[in-house]
Amino acid sequence: TSFVSCDQVESVPDASDIVISEVTGTWVVDITWAGDFYDTNTISIYNTGANDSNLMWLDDQQHGWGLLAKVPLNLDAMTFSGADLEEQYYGVTVTITEGKIIKGGATAPSGDVVDSIYFKAEFSDIPGEIWEYSGYKSTGKIGDLP
Repeated sequence: TSFVSCDQVESVPDASDIVISEVTGTWVVDITWAGDFYDTNTISIYNTGANDSNLMWLDDQQHGWGLLAKVPLNLDAMTFSGADLEEQYYGVTVTITEGKIIKGGATAPSGDVVDSIYFKAEFSDIPGEIWEYSGYKSTGKIGDLP
């Protein structure tokens, strides 16, 4: 009989390994639907499992119509868009247009200068109705959250 023991080591992700770290994180956005104010809430952007430099997950955490899609990204231009993308919450498709992140393009309520974000989404189950998201990268400060 033999016994083998292994030291248990916790794996901690290293953010420096995320190739799209410039765009990942929590964003505070105003959401409009068909031109009318809908909500101010948070969305998330995170890297794909393959850690691609040209794709990102865009997740509104079901604060809007329900948007969870892998979106093509141009990291150099800080733009993103795609047509007929698979939306994961409800099994429809979504088209993302005019996606843009501007470094230092917004001021959070705390006064911190942060990145800004803007994009439009059109879902296949409500064609012609445009969702607009615009806002800033969260600082994590309580006063900067919705």
